[in-house]
Amino acid sequence: MAHKKTDATPAKARRPKSIDLASFLEGIGPPKPTSFSLDPWQKEAIEKIQHGDVIVSVPTGSGKTHVAVEAARHAMDDEKTVLYTSPLKALSNTKFTEFSKIFGPNRVGILTGERRVNPYSEMLVMTTEILRNLLYDAASGEIDLRLDTLGLVILDEAQFLADPERGVVWEETIIFCPIQTRLLLLSASIGNPEELATWMSNIRPSTCHLVRHDNRSVPLRSGYMHPNGAFTPLFKTLDTPTTPNEENLHPKTKQLFHTYEQNTLGPRRPSRRS
Repeated sequence: MAHKKTDATPAKARRPKSIDLASFLEGIGPPKPTSFSLDPWQKEAIEKIQHGDVIVSVPTGSGKTHVAVEAARHAMDDEKTVLYTSPLKALSNTKFTEFSKIFGPNRVGILTGERRVNPYSEMLVMTTEILRNLLYDAASGEIDLRLDTLGLVILDEAQFLADPERGVVWEETIIFCPIQTRLLLLSASIGNPEELATWMSNIRPSTCHLVRHDNRSVPLRSGYMHPNGAFTPLFKTLDTPTTPNEENLHPKTKQLFHTYEQNTLGPRRPSRRS
């Protein structure tokens, strides 16, 4: 009688090896130049913004800024004013520099608590609080030519709507925006985009379209750097586990954790038994 050959290798030995640092770092860096083409979700967002408000909910690095640029280009070609808002002055400064290179320095301005450049340009970058204040002034009767020609408002980092302290600023901005203005909300981490789109459709004159894309264009890898400068993959696998836990940790990461604990807390004393 023939006996079925069995694998006597222990289960632990059959587990795949933990990834090494060279494999972890492979491919990281500037990508090779390729011909640019729009993703389907980008085409959808650019088309939908011509007919109503749009929420773009896609992972970081997917190309949200390109949608904002094309939407702004269409509005400016129609001789409409474009306002881009962000929650941070630093991000506003970065976008001001970026948009100035794309559209030209004479067509882009910035308005924050610290900077005032080309305040009546075709495209104006500002913090969301500044825009909310402009809308407040307009509601009280103050005339602002920028709002009379306002065709597009881009609210970047729209997940701040859920912020317990600053979320009201985004809500009021959406509520007080002129009815002729298109709203483009951009975020990588809105928790309830469907609910938000429904709310905006109910309070705004046009339907709010949700454009969602879940696949990462840029893979996410997790590493750990010890205070002594040592660097290692955080997990055993190249991709970040869906449910990270201690079992997923890379052996070298565990070793570095232990070293750090020893250096900061000292050796553990054995517990006393009564």
